[in-house]
Amino acid sequence: MRFRFQPWQLAVLVVVLCAGALALAHWWRVSRPFDAVRLIECLPPDQATHVYVDVELLRRSGILDLLAGSKAAEEPEYLRFVEQTGFDYRTDLDAIAAAFMHGNVYLALRGRFEWKRLSEYARAQGGQCLNSICSMPGSRPDRNISYYPLRSDTLALAVSAQPRGTDMIGFSEWKHPPVLPPEPVWISVPSFALANVNDLPSGTHAFLRPLAQAQQVTFAIGPAGATPGIDRQRLRMRLEVACATPEAAAQLASRLTAATDLLKKMIEREHMTPNPRDLSGVLVAGKFQQQNALVTGTWPLERGFVEALAAGQVQ
Repeated sequence: MRFRFQPWQLAVLVVVLCAGALALAHWWRVSRPFDAVRLIECLPPDQATHVYVDVELLRRSGILDLLAGSKAAEEPEYLRFVEQTGFDYRTDLDAIAAAFMHGNVYLALRGRFEWKRLSEYARAQGGQCLNSICSMPGSRPDRNISYYPLRSDTLALAVSAQPRGTDMIGFSEWKHPPVLPPEPVWISVPSFALANVNDLPSGTHAFLRPLAQAQQVTFAIGPAGATPGIDRQRLRMRLEVACATPEAAAQLASRLTAATDLLKKMIEREHMTPNPRDLSGVLVAGKFQQQNALVTGTWPLERGFVEALAAGQVQ
């Protein structure tokens, strides 16, 4: 006798298969390693400035302590946060992926988190937690903080005008997957964000304004040489600019080189010597190259400059 499915049995089978497929897809997505690309793809892709920091590598190299300074100098509010949540970025944070868009901040943080204490902290600050999503008021009336666990070692966090800005953060695959620099610290800026640089140090204006005509701008910081790891004494900042045409790239490289030469002449005119501890000393050491529609630039970063930057002494 030939077995024949009843309509209700077929419906149950379809539901079971769909549920199994969804469970399998979810397992595959959450079980994959959360590398830099996956962290970035959790964030909004369009019209945003993206930042990535390999905190674990900076910690191993000693640069994190150099940038963070003394624990005794940390703000009392942060020290209370550490005490109440058990989370200290110096020891518990491994990587940061961030998107800055329309005044809002979206973060995907990989590290070690005590979710129960983070939930209790939100409630203690006048917030609430519902379905694993916590929200609480920020430091200003138009700022709200929300966060939830993407998975056990990854936290989604938003500071935005919306009470639940974390709705913008989640597992995703961009239509155009991001191509990330190899350096442990980088920032990718949409060119329109450089149209107004008045709030940045005046010495950088001649270098940043020409970038507003590019398609995409990336600054990255990493080791100065090809040696694996990071030498905290010798770093470099690298610029990568995608232009619309090779002609536009050639013009941009020429303008950046001209700005560097002009700065050198101004320093010489004042009978001064470039100081690698200040911004002008870094900028005069810039070198630029053009290949097709791509412009690259490099600046050496000495330990003294990094120390001055961490101390807020760079103008």
